Amino acid sequence: AATAFLTAPIAEAAGPPGTQASLDHYSGPRQDAAIPRPGMTLVKGRVALVVTDPQNDFLSVKGVAWGAVGQSVKENRTVENLDLLFKAAKGAEVPVFVSPHYYYHHDHQWKFEGALEALMHKLGMFDRKGALDLQGFTGSGADWLEQYKPYINDGKTIVTSPHKVFGSQTNDLVLQLRKAGVTQVILAGMSANLCVESHMRDLIEEGFDVVVVPNATAAAKFPGFDGFEAAFVNYRMIASDVWSTDEAVLKLASLGPSAPAPTAVLGQGVRYRSLKVRGVDVHYREAGPVDAPVVLLMHGFPTSSHMYRNLIPALATRYRVIAPDFPAFGSSGQPSAKDFDYTFENLTRVIDEFTVALGVGSYALYVMDYGAPVGLRLAMWHPERVRALIIQDANAYDDGIGPFWDPFKAYWANDTAANRDRLRPFLEIDAQKWQFLHGVRDTSRIEPDNWILAQAGLDRPGNKEIQLKLFYDYRTVLPLYPKLQAYLREHQPPALVLWGKHDEIFLVAGAYAYKRDLPKAEIHVFDTGHFALEEQGGPMADRIVEFLGRTLRTH
Repeated sequence: AATAFLTAPIAEAAGPPGTQASLDHYSGPRQDAAIPRPGMTLVKGRVALVVTDPQNDFLSVKGVAWGAVGQSVKENRTVENLDLLFKAAKGAEVPVFVSPHYYYHHDHQWKFEGALEALMHKLGMFDRKGALDLQGFTGSGADWLEQYKPYINDGKTIVTSPHKVFGSQTNDLVLQLRKAGVTQVILAGMSANLCVESHMRDLIEEGFDVVVVPNATAAAKFPGFDGFEAAFVNYRMIASDVWSTDEAVLKLASLGPSAPAPTAVLGQGVRYRSLKVRGVDVHYREAGPVDAPVVLLMHGFPTSSHMYRNLIPALATRYRVIAPDFPAFGSSGQPSAKDFDYTFENLTRVIDEFTVALGVGSYALYVMDYGAPVGLRLAMWHPERVRALIIQDANAYDDGIGPFWDPFKAYWANDTAANRDRLRPFLEIDAQKWQFLHGVRDTSRIEPDNWILAQAGLDRPGNKEIQLKLFYDYRTVLPLYPKLQAYLREHQPPALVLWGKHDEIFLVAGAYAYKRDLPKAEIHVFDTGHFALEEQGGPMADRIVEFLGRTLRTH
């Protein structure tokens, strides 16, 4: 009965109506926990990657424990994340230690056992014929997961003697680490609340500085029991730090010229596609694994998905990144104003139907400039879809509206030819250059292609009249602010707010205003202008990767 219970797929424990059965997990301090995060600065020659039990019985769908751990493995993308850690450590020439679990015939003669020891022995987990007998080992539950063999069998990885219960007290891991001069450990593997946690505790007691990578672990789930949840709490309370896989890979990559480019900037090939929605050809950029969590990028005026050209590769190794061009922007179609209602509400309808057509049921939402009256309205319509918000120079408060908007307010108050003509200079090349260059520290770092491409879009026949219609419709956005703020207050989506300190279009006070409704929002202000990604793309990408690693459970 015990064997059947462990190996059969299990149902999630039921929670109260309208709640998830289990919590999302992330590496980083919970926002409601006032727990120090000492951190660890990696020192090459002193740091090692330690992986426990990267073996078939835990990580293969054919493993005897898959029925218990499989759900957690899939939720955390444990197999993929361990692969990334192995690859990053090897590229950075950081030593790798594997602490395996093996049971021999004499281990089954023990006179007493703990609960899960008894289950493992009953299942024959990690069984081998003997310490010197490899008969039947290859491909067995005790063998390495096949995709890890190039890393583990490269002649450089140190495979310790097996631990027998859960911790490293029963093998030679500590000795091997000390002999290699290691003082810092990045810890990952299986299973989260058993071997990983036991190794963490023992290594800390032995004087090592330990960081755990929670989404490169997983644990058994039984009705009423979540091993990963139990482990995560202790990781935060005991280890020097907890990192997402993205964070760990970035930090490993920083250790020297032999390291590979960080996962966060390697990216995957961007594809350029279009989809007809409400009669409009909506062009979009897409990159990343199709089964990964989605990051939806909403662009600003006068740009398009082009503004995210450098950020997309920074996210695409971990997430499915989708960046559409609004109708009449970028490479999307430009139906005439007679055939299409150019309002922000209608743009939102297009993007809403666009996400449905792509089968995207949930996403982290990035909004910038015009992306706010589209993206935040979309979030207000479908709060259940929004897993996180990244808000970059995207206003939702009167605090962010300054003198820049005075000619627009005159137009909103009185739609006359004269007031329209006062805004036409905003549709010419000098205005586009100003938007990209104002407030930046080093104008030589800003690509001229930005304003050249933006102006080319504005110079399409009929486009400027369309933009004037949107300028006029922006009068409906400010009265919408209270509803957007109410959405934020009620639903409290995890939020990262990024802003250019010298942005005159949306004043930096608009960034800090989000704290009124999202007290847990993270706010970072950069020494640049409105299109902050152009000059501060690297530091901003680091913040975004770290934030998403904590707030999105990859599965």
